[in-house]
Amino acid sequence: MSSEEELRRRIEALRFAAEDGHAESMFLLGVACAQGRGMPKDDVLAARWFQQAARKGHPRARTSLAYMHMTGRGVRRDPITAYVLLAQAARDGDRLAADLMIKLRAQLSPRQLDEAQKRMAKIGV
Repeated sequence: MSSEEELRRRIEALRFAAEDGHAESMFLLGVACAQGRGMPKDDVLAARWFQQAARKGHPRARTSLAYMHMTGRGVRRDPITAYVLLAQAARDGDRLAADLMIKLRAQLSPRQLDEAQKRMAKIGV
């Protein structure tokens, strides 16, 4: 079996596990879609997988989805949503999220930061 066939087989196994609700598999499929590994690159699909994994509490999926909102890759650019997602991921121990949060905070206007903090308070972050 070639390495490309092996990668496709692993992607298919991830897809089955993700469809059964496995958060890590959802996250890994998002990474594969974002990078175009074992499948065509698709930022919209990557964002969907990251969103599903984030809903299940996967910290790195939240960070990845936040990055997509920061850059507008696959989703509408929304720095406030990105900041809230990063806060959730940082709270759950993702150090990359904490670093990105510092960088994003410096780019937010006082109004945007206030709105982000209101959203965070609503969800208990």
